[in-house]
Amino acid sequence: MVGISKHFDAYTLRARVVPALMAGLPTLAFLFLIIPWDHFSVSQAISATMAIILLVAFADLARNLGRKAERKLGTRATPEFWFRDDGSIDSISKDRYRSFVASKLHIQAPNAEDEISDAACAKQFYLSAGNWLRDQTRDHKKFRILADELFTYGFRRNLFGLKPVALSLNAIVLGLCLIAMTFSLPVELPALQSSGRLVTAIIAVILHSAFMIFAVNKEGVREASRAYGIQLILSCETLMASTGTPRGQAKSGRSKQQP
Repeated sequence: MVGISKHFDAYTLRARVVPALMAGLPTLAFLFLIIPWDHFSVSQAISATMAIILLVAFADLARNLGRKAERKLGTRATPEFWFRDDGSIDSISKDRYRSFVASKLHIQAPNAEDEISDAACAKQFYLSAGNWLRDQTRDHKKFRILADELFTYGFRRNLFGLKPVALSLNAIVLGLCLIAMTFSLPVELPALQSSGRLVTAIIAVILHSAFMIFAVNKEGVREASRAYGIQLILSCETLMASTGTPRGQAKSGRSKQQP
């Protein structure tokens, strides 16, 4: 159990398992609904095993589909916040952070002129700065606010990636419920013969589908990505404090980079 629990860290639970559970909730509920639980038999064991396997598979699928959605939307890496024409972070702090990261990368940071004349090169520097910051801020306890933003982004990204799969499964569950209500099935499952339970399942599927359609969207992913990108840059403040970087040194580096 200890070895298994190591694979379920805070990020895995909040950004993969929870989206998988939310996306597959009607399907998982339907599996438990059609199995009688008034007595224990092989069917209950099979149903529980299938539910666990489905959840694990959904968690892995959430990661893969989330990454595909990320590449399509161009989120997570947000070098645009580093540019001087972006006002998401005040220019004084951003100049200090730019000088600090440049000293760590041993590369001269782009100045205002560079950002205009060679924006592609400046973007590469800022992408490298983001990669360096992500590597330096892996301690979720020390960078708790950043970790929370990362978890939120991972959750929204992965849930958005699962959206087509969740809606397809909902359609299947809805179809099965309608078939069970319309036809007499040659199976002895009390739940499928109970119109009340089937109506409850149908309502749940409809509400869940509405949530997936209207609440899980691209803008939610982009908003979380922006919040994470801004907080990632602001984490320079903590890194500068922990390394004892003098404020005067940051200002000196800034003045050299000005056109």
